[in-house]
Amino acid sequence: MASLAPPNSSPWSCAKSSPIIPPLQRFLADAEEDLAGLRDRELLRTLTTIEEVRGVKVRVAGQWLVSWCTNDYLGLSQHPQVIQAACEAAQRWGVGARASRLLAGSTTLHAQLEARLAAFFGAESALVFPSGYLANLGTLGALLGPEDVVLVDRLAHASLIDAARASRARLRVFPHNDVAELARLLARLPRRAIAGRRGRRIVVSEGLFSMDGDRAPLAQLADVVNAHEALLYLDDAHGAFVLGSSGRGSPQQAGVPHAAMIYMGTLGKALGAQGGFVVGAQSLIRFLQNRARHFLYATALATPLVAAALEALRLVEEDPAPRARLAQRVRQLQATLASLTDLPRFAPSHIAPIVVGSARRARALSASLWERGVWAPAIRPPTVPAGTSRLRLSVTALHTEEQIGELADALRDQLNPASQ
Repeated sequence: MASLAPPNSSPWSCAKSSPIIPPLQRFLADAEEDLAGLRDRELLRTLTTIEEVRGVKVRVAGQWLVSWCTNDYLGLSQHPQVIQAACEAAQRWGVGARASRLLAGSTTLHAQLEARLAAFFGAESALVFPSGYLANLGTLGALLGPEDVVLVDRLAHASLIDAARASRARLRVFPHNDVAELARLLARLPRRAIAGRRGRRIVVSEGLFSMDGDRAPLAQLADVVNAHEALLYLDDAHGAFVLGSSGRGSPQQAGVPHAAMIYMGTLGKALGAQGGFVVGAQSLIRFLQNRARHFLYATALATPLVAAALEALRLVEEDPAPRARLAQRVRQLQATLASLTDLPRFAPSHIAPIVVGSARRARALSASLWERGVWAPAIRPPTVPAGTSRLRLSVTALHTEEQIGELADALRDQLNPASQ
């Protein structure tokens, strides 16, 4: 009788084969191991569930805290006229956009917002994306290809790094705000021609850097890119509608025309709504409408949010008081921090980092402040470089002088060397 044993095995063997672990189970085990490693290094992230919002005060698990981590710099997300505009749009248009802009999701509200944004920044045209992240991915993805070079500031936002990598262009990173090194890099990077097109060279920076609160040297950057026939792409998510004499952002503050760059901003920070946008020449915007995949295939920004952004933009244009209040709070906060500690300082802005070094120390400081009713999350790698973990304080027009004083008292107890 023929043996029933499998080939190359003994019919008399009693050994059992190792159990096969299903791929999903194997991945979940790997994921748990990865999470455990993050936890050991104080790098594990968890979500904080907010139960109620009143100005800059939030309720979490029944406890009221003053939030120092919101990007609602002008407090417009809770402005009654902005809320009313969103409600009326929802009643007229519905809640969702239903499709991508090119398919069936573009409305007269979208067109009005883009026209208003273009006019506000002195541009021919504008294009709105569902988020600032998608605006960066879509725009840089459309502008760049394998024959191009993209030079990105070392401290640029993750969306800019992701966009540069996804474009398949040659990526070069230059030291933070180091214009001289940028010029040397541009001089050493010859252009390549593929399929009859000379390679583009695009320099990418932020107007106001989101973790350090310092500003890009825009005038010098503009001079360098012009001298080397490159393009400047500026992400001004944290500067738009806040900086400058009338809220036109980092370029206005630096005295550089928006037309000298490809200018990107968000609707979800100072305007208190949601979405991202790019302004520029009409040919640029039409190009993006046809080539930016994150515009072509993403569901459009919901109409209530478009209406909210429109109303918030009107308020920015007509009422300078929120920007003036914010500027006053920035001065008060910076003076307070300067009196507390000799930790590193950055240029005064509505983003004020307190760099403490290790992730463990940043977590401990954040937890101690929480017990005092202060919500200031620890910012750790990979968001910031190793050894520069910090608290990132963001002050708004809704914070009060009293709340700044309470923050100062809480910080003084924690940062005073005598108490450590």
